[in-house]
Amino acid sequence: MVAINPKTILKSISILGFLTALHMSPAMANEHEADCAKHIQDKVAWDSSGHTKWEKNNITKLCNGTTVAKEPGECFDKVMNGHVKWGEGDKWEWENALRLCSGTNDSDQTISCFQKQIHAGTTWNEAILQCQVKGSKFKSSNYVDMK
Repeated sequence: MVAINPKTILKSISILGFLTALHMSPAMANEHEADCAKHIQDKVAWDSSGHTKWEKNNITKLCNGTTVAKEPGECFDKVMNGHVKWGEGDKWEWENALRLCSGTNDSDQTISCFQKQIHAGTTWNEAILQCQVKGSKFKSSNYVDMK
């Protein structure tokens, strides 16, 4: 007769649960990111000339890490076309809008954060850093000067 140890069963279940979550998380993230790309490609202009054909690398950067597919594109569009002031003006370089909006799950919150930082006297490049989504893989100091 085989004796079943409750501690061994609990450890096995815990390990299986962890491995399942580990295996499923990237798939779920990829699904959200793929949906995000569908919300953007051929729909959201990446420049002031109205071009909607995005380079794959840039769409990947914008959608990376989001769990709410429509939000990065909405954020980017609002920043580029919604008169979001960055200090001296409201015309953005697309690279800076991409940095601010990368991976966001709440476009209004991201933009509001940026506006509060600017109102408090923070420089636009520091405000972008302060308001980027935590854990975004696109944190970078390579800004395009907006002057």
